[in-house]
Amino acid sequence: MIKIFRYELKRLTMNRFFFGLLGITLVYGFSLLGGTIIIGVAYTAPFSGWSYGAFMAGVQPLLLVAMLFFVSFLYAKHEKNVKQITFATPFNPRTYALIKCGAMMTGYGIIAAAVILMSFIFYGFVFRFYGFGDFLAPIILTLIPGMLFTFGVGMLAGRVHPGLIYVTMAAVFAVDLLPLPIFLNVIGGRFYSEYPLLLPLGAGGEPYFYVPLAFLLARLLISALGILMICAGVKGYIRIDT
Repeated sequence: MIKIFRYELKRLTMNRFFFGLLGITLVYGFSLLGGTIIIGVAYTAPFSGWSYGAFMAGVQPLLLVAMLFFVSFLYAKHEKNVKQITFATPFNPRTYALIKCGAMMTGYGIIAAAVILMSFIFYGFVFRFYGFGDFLAPIILTLIPGMLFTFGVGMLAGRVHPGLIYVTMAAVFAVDLLPLPIFLNVIGGRFYSEYPLLLPLGAGGEPYFYVPLAFLLARLLISALGILMICAGVKGYIRIDT
């Protein structure tokens, strides 16, 4: 299983699409840090949890597009031929599909980790700030729910028609603009930029980073829906052309 996982991860990451997406995301993330984030978000310091959460939400669409590119490989013509050969062996199709899902999530994680590392270097070099533990909550609350939900949507969309995955990619850039309650936004950008304005100022002259229960429950709900859609997508994947 480990060998298969390594092989699948290599297929996803050792190609021009992966390095192109990685480069674009890093360049955009750096420009975001040097533009919007460096002056702070919602009247907070650039190294506050609010500003870093806004940074994570800002690069999230590109990360999700990378995830959807990985999903699109599942429904490519070449992949269907490989799948037919693999499913003809005694290897469990469901296990194979889960390994591929794990490889795609790892690919997403690699790009996300590269962006986070770049941002840490930026904060250390520009602000001499090294309290990166304060950024853990914004990282988890932004990257994981959005990834799970978009991954699930992509798998279901590809099951209907592979072309719908590319429609989902376009929708990723518009979802943060939908007039939804800020707690229910999949990407979460509006939460980091609007909710601090509703909070009282702390001793430092800005609102403390605070995650309300409603936002936490909404992120758990988004994650749960994503997992359910992924499970449904895996079931559909192992049934196609078998």
